[in-house]
Formats: sequence, C-alpha cells, structure tokens
Amino acid sequence: MNIPEIDTPSLKKRLDLRAKGEDDFFLLDVRNSHEQDVALIPGTDSLIPVTELESRISELDPVKKQSKEILIYCRSGGRSGNAVRILMEHGYTNCKNVIGGTLAYADQVDPTMAKY
Repeated sequence: MNIPEIDTPSLKKRLDLRAKGEDDFFLLDVRNSHEQDVALIPGTDSLIPVTELESRISELDPVKKQSKEILIYCRSGGRSGNAVRILMEHGYTNCKNVIGGTLAYADQVDPTMAKY
C-alpha cells in the first residue's frame, strides 16, 4: 500500500495558510497523551493514539463527510504511517503521513520545539 506523505516545511506552509482561512485540513496527532505535553505541532485538531484509532475512528466521520484532508503525525513518522494505513482500510482516501513527525518539525521548522 502506497502511503501518501507531506514533509514538515510543507505542513508549516499549509498551517500558515489555514490560519489566514486559505486552506482547510484536519491535523491529527496519533501519539500518546503524555507525548503531547513534551512537544505539540501548533494547530493540532485532535489527539487519538494510534492504538485507539480503530475503536475511535467514528470520531473522524465528520471530517470525512466534509471531505477534509487529514494530515497525521507522531514522533518520527512510523505510527502515523500505520494510522494512514488504518484510515485507508476504512475508506478514508484523503489522508497523508507527516514525514518525520515532531522530530522533523523541530529540525526543519521550529528549533525551539522539544525533542524526545
């Protein structure tokens, strides 16, 4: 299965556009809640740990019905890649993995973001 991807500089550009009302997408964090306390990409819309995604997938139904793109991240890109697979298996066709997750965001976009 081919996993669609977006890099962190592109995500930052899209977040800036969304802040001006010029883009519309849903940013999903699939890490564990304690990880959000360490580092969080600004503009995150929801936290659903990947281990809970299948049981909580109905929470994303309104996003799917609005045809919003779902951009998914974790710490390094592995769990979010799995989350994209899960969503695609459930009929979500408009989702992308944020390559490198918060680690890449810290390296390429915001060097003040904590890394763990």
